Amino acid sequence: MPDKIISCVISCYNEEENIPALLNQIRSYDLEKKIDFIIVNNGSTDNSWNIILNNKKNFPEIKFINVEEDLGWGNGVTEGLKHAKCKFIGWIHGDLQYDMKILFQVIEILENSENQNHNILIKGRRAKRKFSEDFFTVTMSIIASIFLRKVFIDINAQPSFFSRKILQDFKNVPKDLMLDLYIYNLISKIKNKKIIRIPVVQKKRERGQSSWNKNFASKFLLSYKMLKGIIKLI
Repeated sequence: MPDKIISCVISCYNEEENIPALLNQIRSYDLEKKIDFIIVNNGSTDNSWNIILNNKKNFPEIKFINVEEDLGWGNGVTEGLKHAKCKFIGWIHGDLQYDMKILFQVIEILENSENQNHNILIKGRRAKRKFSEDFFTVTMSIIASIFLRKVFIDINAQPSFFSRKILQDFKNVPKDLMLDLYIYNLISKIKNKKIIRIPVVQKKRERGQSSWNKNFASKFLLSYKMLKGIIKLI
């Protein structure tokens, strides 16, 4: 079997109900044989780490990292990226709102030699969303585009993958959900860039509770934090 060329970080916070299903989905597609997975327990306060320890022996090809303190989703991802060794790296959420089979499209794109000669960013673009679900996304995309003077679309769509050499340009990396905009903005500035969007369907959560998308107040707070983050990128 050829060497893996992709490292994928999955940062999990209080996902004790999703972790077994996540691992089973990875196994059902044989993805751990094709992708270097790094699953991060990002300061969970539930039983997530014990569940990981109980399953760890059954998934020897997956790296499991424990971050003691939750400093934000982005921090969990960047801690995981420190263990990424493949030519291309990236992340996807672990709440199973995205089917892991989308990663086969990422593999196909990155195994294309023509794409390997570019500073590439592969990023999902959510489809089949209701207007009420898309309003927040569109609003934040417009605000980011105005402030940063570039066109940004569906900033927080998953997954995100890019060349590991881009890590050398990481500075003052945000520790929260702004990480998606950070890498999007960073690569948009680079010469010889190639941004490829792949359509994805974001399903409703079947298990657990989102740590940020709880109600209107939580979305308003996130909007405020994202606006502050956008200003820092100017």
